Amino acid sequence: MTTPTPSPPRGWRHRTWRGPGARWLAAASLLIILALVGLVAAAVVGFSQGLAARQQAIQAEIDQRLSAGIEQLQTGRSEQAAAEFQRVLQLDPANSVAQSHLQEMQAAATPQPTASVAPLLLVPPEGTTPMPTLEAVVLPTDSLFEQAEAALANKDWPQAIVLLNQLTALDAAYQPEQVRALRFSAYAEQGSAFINEERFEEALRSFDQALVIRPNDAEIKTTRELIALYVEALGRWRLDWPGVISNLQAIETRQPGFLDVNRRLRAAYEAWGDSLVSANEWCEAVERFDAALARGAGDELSDKRAAAQTSCEQPPVALEGSPDPADGAAGSTSVGPASSGRMVFATYDPQFSRWTVYRLPLQGERQPQAVAEGASQPVFSPDGNFIAARSELGDQTGLAVMTANGSERRRLTTYYEDAHPRWSSDGSQLTFESNRESDRRWRVYTVGAAGGENRMLDYGRWPAWSPRSPLIAYQGCGAASGRCGLLIIDAGGGASRQVTDVPGDAMPSWSPDGARMAFASAERGGSWDIFALELASGNVATLVASPGVDAHPVWSPDGRQVAYLSNRDGYWGIYTVDVASGQNRLVLALPGTVPDWYEMQLDWVR
Repeated sequence: MTTPTPSPPRGWRHRTWRGPGARWLAAASLLIILALVGLVAAAVVGFSQGLAARQQAIQAEIDQRLSAGIEQLQTGRSEQAAAEFQRVLQLDPANSVAQSHLQEMQAAATPQPTASVAPLLLVPPEGTTPMPTLEAVVLPTDSLFEQAEAALANKDWPQAIVLLNQLTALDAAYQPEQVRALRFSAYAEQGSAFINEERFEEALRSFDQALVIRPNDAEIKTTRELIALYVEALGRWRLDWPGVISNLQAIETRQPGFLDVNRRLRAAYEAWGDSLVSANEWCEAVERFDAALARGAGDELSDKRAAAQTSCEQPPVALEGSPDPADGAAGSTSVGPASSGRMVFATYDPQFSRWTVYRLPLQGERQPQAVAEGASQPVFSPDGNFIAARSELGDQTGLAVMTANGSERRRLTTYYEDAHPRWSSDGSQLTFESNRESDRRWRVYTVGAAGGENRMLDYGRWPAWSPRSPLIAYQGCGAASGRCGLLIIDAGGGASRQVTDVPGDAMPSWSPDGARMAFASAERGGSWDIFALELASGNVATLVASPGVDAHPVWSPDGRQVAYLSNRDGYWGIYTVDVASGQNRLVLALPGTVPDWYEMQLDWVR
C-alpha cells in the first residue's frame, strides 16, 4: 500500500477563513458600522440640542435685558437703560422694543439736574421678542469702536462711555490700548463738563472712573482733589464757617482763580461776620468783614463793617423785653429746637470716599455725633437701642444691625442691593427693599432681626412697618387692578390693599398711632412735596410744599411733627413741620454731602 505524500505546509499568505470564523468577522464588521452610524446620529442630535439651548439662552438674555432696561428707564437712569437696549440690539438687531425705546430717549428733552424720579416699573412688559438668528450674535466690535469715536467727537460722553463699556465687555482683547485711551478721555472730558454745569458730585464720580484707568494722571488727580475740597466746603456752608474758609483757602493756595473760590471766600467771610453780629460778637465780626472787603468792596458790606465797628467800640445796651436777634426773622422757615428725642441720618464725605452715620440729639446744642462709618440709610429700633443700616463696607455689603452708639456691628443680609430697612413694632423683624434678583425688579422682603430667611412679600419699594400692627406700607402696583401708588400688605403675606392711586407716591411713614401716613410725591404738585393721608377716610392733605425737594418724611415720637429732608434753602438740611400749624423749622444743615437724595433715609425716636 502506497503511503500518500503529505501536502507541503501552506504559508500564512495562503490561509483562508472558513466556517464559523468568517461569520464572526462579518457580524463584527456590521456592529462597527452600526456604531459609527449611531455616533454620527448622536452628534447631529447633540448639535441640534446645543443650537436650541443657545437660542434659548440668547432669548432669555434678550428678555432679561429688555426688562432691566425698561426698569432703569423708569427710575431715571437713562445711561444704564441705553446700555441694556444697545445690548439687546447686538443680540437681535431687528428688536422693535429696544429700537423704540432708544428712539424715544434720543428724542427726549435734556434732563434737568433736579428732575423728578419717575414711578418704577413694577410689572414686567408682556409678550416676547422674536428669536434671534445665529448671525445676530456676531460681535460688532468695529462698529462700536467707530460709534464711540463719533460720540466722543460730538462731546456725547455718556453715549461714548456706554459704547466703549459694551465693547470691552464683548471683547476685552479688541484694541485694548486705544479703547482704554478713549474711555479715559470720555470720563475726563465728561468730568470737566460736569464742573462747568456745577454738577460737582457727578464730576467726582467721572474723575474717579478716569483714575481707575490711569491712576497716576497728575492733572485729573489735582482737579479731583480740588473739586473734593470745594464740595466739602459747600457741604459745610452755614454749618462750619471756619471749615468752609479753610477748604477754600487750601484750593486758592494750590490753584488761584479756581472756579469761583475768591467770590465764595468773600461771601463766607461776610456770612460769618453776619452770624457773629447776630451773636453780639461785634469785634470778631469786624475782622471777618475786613477779610471780606479785602476781596472786593461793596457799599452794603462797608456799612455792615462800620456798624460792627461802632458796636465793638461802644456795645449797645439791650432794652428789657426787646427781641433777641438770634431768634431769627419771621417767615415760613425758622431755626430753633424741634422737639425732644434723637434723630439719625447719614451723609457722604467725598474727600475720604465714605459714608458716616450721625446721631442728632434734639436737646442742648443739637450737634451731630458720628456713630459709624461705612454705613448709610440708618433707622432706629423701636426702643432706640439699636440701629439698622445699609453697610457700605466692601467685605460686609448688605444690611447690618449695630448698637445705638455704633458698636457691635452684625451683618444681617449679604446683598449690596438690599436697602431702606425698617423695623417691626416689636423689634423682632425688619422689612426692606432689594433688586437683588437677575430681573432687577424691586421687591419687598422681611427678615428676622437676628438674621435668617429673607421672605419676599411683593414687588415694590419703600416698605414701612406699622407701629401698631403687622401691616407694611410700600410703593407698588395692585396685582388685580394694575393701578400703582401706596399699598398695604400683612407681614404674614396675602393680598395687598391699595390706599393711594398716584404712581409717584413714595417713601411712606406711619404716624405713631397708625392712623395716618406721611409720604413724598412728585406727581401731586410741581416738585417733590410731603403729604399726609388719613387711612380711615382716604383724605390726602399737603403738609410741605416748596420749589425744592422735600422728601423722606418721618413722624416725631409724639405725632405732632414730621421731619423731612430738603434743599429748599439752597443746601441740604433736616427740617420739621408742625402738623397742626404748618410751620416749618430748620433743625440742622447737613454735614458732608448728599450724592443721591433719593436714596437717603431719616429716623426719629424718643
